[in-house]
Amino acid sequence: MPAVTARVLGRRHQPIRIWNSREHFFTELALFLLGAAGTYSVSIVGQLPGNEILLFPLLPVILLVHGRRAFNREYLWFYVLVSCWLFGTIVGDLYLGSPLANSIKGTARVVFFAMNFMALAILINNNTRRMIIFQLSIFVQMFFIMRFFRGDFLTQWKFGGSSIVTITALLISSHYYSRRRYWVCFFIVLGVAGLNLIFAFRSQIATDFVSAALILPIFAKAQTSGGRTSPFRNLVKVALLLALAGGAAFLANLTIKFAAERGLFDDSLTAKFTSQAGGKLGVLVGGRPETLVAIQAIRDSPIIGHGSFAVDPKYLKLKQDIAYENGYSDTDEPEDVAVDAIPTHSHLTMAWVESGIFGGIFWIYVLVLTFRGIVMVSFSRPPLAPLYSYLLLNFVWNVLYSPFGSVNRMWAAFFILMSYKVLKPQVPQATAARQGKARLPVYPRRPVGARVGFVG
Repeated sequence: MPAVTARVLGRRHQPIRIWNSREHFFTELALFLLGAAGTYSVSIVGQLPGNEILLFPLLPVILLVHGRRAFNREYLWFYVLVSCWLFGTIVGDLYLGSPLANSIKGTARVVFFAMNFMALAILINNNTRRMIIFQLSIFVQMFFIMRFFRGDFLTQWKFGGSSIVTITALLISSHYYSRRRYWVCFFIVLGVAGLNLIFAFRSQIATDFVSAALILPIFAKAQTSGGRTSPFRNLVKVALLLALAGGAAFLANLTIKFAAERGLFDDSLTAKFTSQAGGKLGVLVGGRPETLVAIQAIRDSPIIGHGSFAVDPKYLKLKQDIAYENGYSDTDEPEDVAVDAIPTHSHLTMAWVESGIFGGIFWIYVLVLTFRGIVMVSFSRPPLAPLYSYLLLNFVWNVLYSPFGSVNRMWAAFFILMSYKVLKPQVPQATAARQGKARLPVYPRRPVGARVGFVG
């Protein structure tokens, strides 16, 4: 007799819904459009990306509807410190007599950054699915960025291609990671690192190696039922994580050297790598010579800074002198540039050089927050650990060695929210269910036939 499945008569089959409600659909659509709109920009004093233009009509509406989400208690220090950064920018520009256009751009940069954070905090609302949706919206921007470099595949790979492939691969990797099939994750990361090696994207090779090392299953999964471990044991774990990260970075550097010696790269890339690695201060300073110049500019004016978009040709001369004296350049003549802006090429040093100590303190706080997020991901190993580890580590690199402007403001706000999310205590589903049942009100049983009404 064939087996059959019993079904209650009169009950229709319920289709699987992608969205629970129309409100969820429009919220996630708005979130995706907000990210994708960064593809275009408008010149208003400076370049204003499309996603920040959308904030003008969007932010007031969502603040009225769900404004409390943007001002959770956990975000308090973010708002305090970003307000101090804004205060330092305004006071510094007034004290130094910065040009009005520069002062407006410097102030707007901080204000829009805070607005970006508010909008994303409301729309994402600590929801993992929405974080993935926003990350996918960034893909749209990267595809358009790649179009600017058509005909130069290596540059396309560096500015967008690598991130698209890596994040897609890590989303797939997270599926296997959540099922403890760690060897599959290992080969996926190894494949991505191999592509970055072939296409000469050195910093991403190191990021791939280190982010994978940080989520190795070497610790027992963190208990979320209230159990605590001793501070000493946590310090030992952090020390071990730092040792793993250092070992992975060293392995990545050896891999790049081996590939260069075996002729994997063309002559121009090999000469560039050799020049940067052959200096007295190592490959990192060779690749980011602005770092030492920015540090000197901070030492020259650590409290008040140099003003928004500060211009001073002596720092360009200093940059070239450092490169020449330490073996990174054959000449001490500075490059010809349109504007003699103080070189920074970093979220942290830019804020400190232009806005003074308050700008520096804000980004130091963000670095500490992000490091804590990386450590938490390493200890608790959530299902999306491969993706979180890579993105947060990449954000640390951006804070230290990438410029802060245009769509980077929105992306930085997103990664800060991601750090808050992974640091937020997770309640086990069983515990949440018990707590939910405990909160349900108990009403007296109503006699049969009694009318149902509303209590005034």
